[in-house]
Amino acid sequence: MARVKLLVAAGSLIALTVIFLSLQEHQVVPQLPKIPRPYRWTYDPVRDERNLGLTEAQCEEAFPGQDAEIVRAREWHAANGGIEEEQVRLWRDEPDKAHGQVRVLIYDGDIFVVGEKQGVVDRTRYLAGLSMIYRAITAIPDPRMLPNVEFTLDRMDHPNPEPQRPGRTAWGWCRHKTDNNTWVMPDFNGWSSSSWDTVGGYRAFRQKSKPFLTPFKDKIKKVLWRGQLDVGQKISQIRSKLLEVSKDKSWSDCAELKWGPREGVVPMEEHCKWQFLIHTEGNSWSGRLRPLKNCNSVTIIHNPLEYIAHFYPLLIPEGPRQNYVAAKNDWSDLNDIMDYYLLNQDEAERIAEESARTFRDRYLTPAAEACYIRRMIYEYAKVQNFEPQPYKNITNDDGTVTRRMRGVSWERFAFKAPARFDIPGGPEGYWFKSNQVDFED
Repeated sequence: MARVKLLVAAGSLIALTVIFLSLQEHQVVPQLPKIPRPYRWTYDPVRDERNLGLTEAQCEEAFPGQDAEIVRAREWHAANGGIEEEQVRLWRDEPDKAHGQVRVLIYDGDIFVVGEKQGVVDRTRYLAGLSMIYRAITAIPDPRMLPNVEFTLDRMDHPNPEPQRPGRTAWGWCRHKTDNNTWVMPDFNGWSSSSWDTVGGYRAFRQKSKPFLTPFKDKIKKVLWRGQLDVGQKISQIRSKLLEVSKDKSWSDCAELKWGPREGVVPMEEHCKWQFLIHTEGNSWSGRLRPLKNCNSVTIIHNPLEYIAHFYPLLIPEGPRQNYVAAKNDWSDLNDIMDYYLLNQDEAERIAEESARTFRDRYLTPAAEACYIRRMIYEYAKVQNFEPQPYKNITNDDGTVTRRMRGVSWERFAFKAPARFDIPGGPEGYWFKSNQVDFED
């Protein structure tokens, strides 16, 4: 009997062992959660070229070095005692002509126009410029994080012409290389070109140019230039010399345009059909380089340039990152340049591709320019010696004081008709002088 009990006990033990081993074999061992690898954001031009609300860190990651002009201006003004309120008042008695100007207040993340002076060139220029600033501000989650600043935006080609007014500080589309006071912002063409031409809105232009972004070696193997010789009632020696040097050359498709007739005009987006494109300065800086840099073509630029736009510090004339070809100001080397690059097509294609990567896909995107404008606001505030005020006190006839908000909100100003401003027709109108100030709070 005892033997039977022992056998039963042994059998039970064996059964339990089998069951235990079976459970062990099929046991799900708990796994520690996998720790995700740190995510590092990188700029993707297809995804991000219209991402207007990139963070400051993303802006620095995506567009290194684009703030060179901003840093220059900040350092110059810091070394010269900063910016006083008197320096940003609307400019009267300009030495050359009536400058169109708006005095702008950015307060608590909102834009107010606190002054306007009529000028001789297209008013839509500073409407476009202010639209770019508005777009950059409203794209971030909380615009109130931006500092309060006050400045004057000058819509002329040269915001501080000779004789320069010492201390006169403005925001402009460019500056002469001797003008250290001006802060250079992306030009108005980043929103829309002037109302009289056919380029239109910048994003629409970028879209229209895409069908002409053909492989480099399939493009027309010539250099293209179209432009006027008379710029600002003077004959451009650089442009005149270009036509002289390029005349009757097999590699040339360069021609003068005149006001009025449309003969010989090449739509800006169709410039991308040519392998080589020439950029020339005009009355001052020329806005043509922006659309030219949207092509996968080689840009040839005369050097040295007299005027500086916001992206010019990124132009590289030689080395592995070369993104344009430098020519002499008298174009005496243009024939050699064309002979060389027509023969060395692979090298020319590399320069064209680097240009497109640098400018079309990165630094001349709406995303880059929104980053630039916000950075400009931050750095300008660092050297602004006064605290902008959104209100002013008005003394009434009875001696009482009323507190009133300054100027007009941007949302209202954008659709508000300007005061009447009559200038002579014809060439005289370009040099018309006037001290008419519509308002300045």
